[in-house]
Amino acid sequence: MILQEVAQPSEGIKLVVNNVQAFYKHDSLGNGVLYITDRAVIWITTGSKGFSVSYPAIVLHAISTDVSSFPYEHVFVMVDKRKSGLELAAAELEDEESDDDEEGPGLEIRLVPDDKDALSSIYHEISVGQEENPEEDDPMFDDEEEEEMEEEEGMNGDGQMPSGQWFTAENNLCAILTEF
Repeated sequence: MILQEVAQPSEGIKLVVNNVQAFYKHDSLGNGVLYITDRAVIWITTGSKGFSVSYPAIVLHAISTDVSSFPYEHVFVMVDKRKSGLELAAAELEDEESDDDEEGPGLEIRLVPDDKDALSSIYHEISVGQEENPEEDDPMFDDEEEEEMEEEEGMNGDGQMPSGQWFTAENNLCAILTEF
């Protein structure tokens, strides 16, 4: 990954984590400061080089504590390269083009903070940022009123979920407890 000149954010900062090592796949990009803002995830080295990824470009993110597949606990971020604006070196481009057939156009970024207690905060703030910045054409993020109506229609008249339904975080926890 080619690191670009990135300005330190001054507005909308939700979280700042010092001493975060960033990796592209398994290759270290160096040590820097991670900024989680209301619009993007930004990582900057001491030389002002780094990357900025807006939330709609983030396909998924997760905390990984499995050190058998990667040597450090980290926040894994899969980025859609078509939406990210991130640039790859020539050799990386060739690798990604051959990977596109198998896995799609995803870029794997790993964020490894020195302070492992920061993993959950990083994960949480990225989650909040994604909720606040849905992809414009994503059908999962339609009008909230429409979603509320659909949820109400899915309930029985007594507020219970019909039997055979899946319970998700969006479903009422009380419905789960009262059904048992």
